[in-house]
Amino acid sequence: MQMNLPIIEQLAGCQRVLIAGMGGGFDVFCGVPIYLDLQARGYDVHLASLTDSSLKRLKGARRLLPDLIGVTADTDSFTPYFPELHLVRWFKQEQNTDLTVWCFEKTGVQPLLKIFCTLIDHLDIDAVILVDGGVDSLVRGDEYEFGSPLEDLLALAVVEQVADLKARIVACVGLGAEREMTYAHIFENIARIASDNGLIGTCSLVKSMTAYDPYESALLYAQNQARQDASVINSSVVSAIQGHYGDYHLTDKTLGSELWISPLMPIYWFFELGAVARHNLFIGHISETQTFSQIQQIVADIRANLDIRPDHEIPL
Repeated sequence: MQMNLPIIEQLAGCQRVLIAGMGGGFDVFCGVPIYLDLQARGYDVHLASLTDSSLKRLKGARRLLPDLIGVTADTDSFTPYFPELHLVRWFKQEQNTDLTVWCFEKTGVQPLLKIFCTLIDHLDIDAVILVDGGVDSLVRGDEYEFGSPLEDLLALAVVEQVADLKARIVACVGLGAEREMTYAHIFENIARIASDNGLIGTCSLVKSMTAYDPYESALLYAQNQARQDASVINSSVVSAIQGHYGDYHLTDKTLGSELWISPLMPIYWFFELGAVARHNLFIGHISETQTFSQIQQIVADIRANLDIRPDHEIPL
């Protein structure tokens, strides 16, 4: 059973698609079901990740630039936390597939734009899908609580500036899994994006879909590696798909906290990237940054002078 992806019309005329995790090594795992589904439909699909891991001192990796590394199953790393490496090793061991995940570290918009353009030219990419584990890529900036959106802002600002793409899409999954987020404001943001014709549609990942079992297997494989931290968001998505609800903990990492696993978590929300960027209050101010610390400072300064929306509960 295929996923009922609502983005096929947007991908019309595209042959080569880059799916990039927006921040944190495990965001790329959220793109694995989409990767597998599009691949089964005949697209040439590639994976990339704005990684949390150090890319220095890697052996057996493909280097297009000093900060653009293709991680394969043969890559040796001294970094304990490296979910992208575990993902490609799972593909090699379980599916006999020589997968490459292209990784880049956090930087400013302009250096990362050079990296993205180099990779897009190298792979001859037609379309980019940025995948967010969670929904903090949808913040405007004036939410009462707005999570940790800095990496997502970086990815949005970069792909918005990439020329000659036929499609730019944002995909979010894991709604409700993030702490310190005012979800009533996120729903308000989605409504604003929809009013701008930026909401493409949604689809749920369920157990009967062909793309689900490999996704779950790859995630559990990665999380069971020595010294590898678990992904709260991916674990929450898998828990919800398995039929769990409420304060259920798939990993020991979340023990001692209260979770709310719900059927909202396996829903993918797809947006036109340009509409998401237009409704963001930071994007226009970070486009010329050279370092990630500059983004941090700009966001903090703008946030300090915004009229913050009052806290609001969702009346469910």
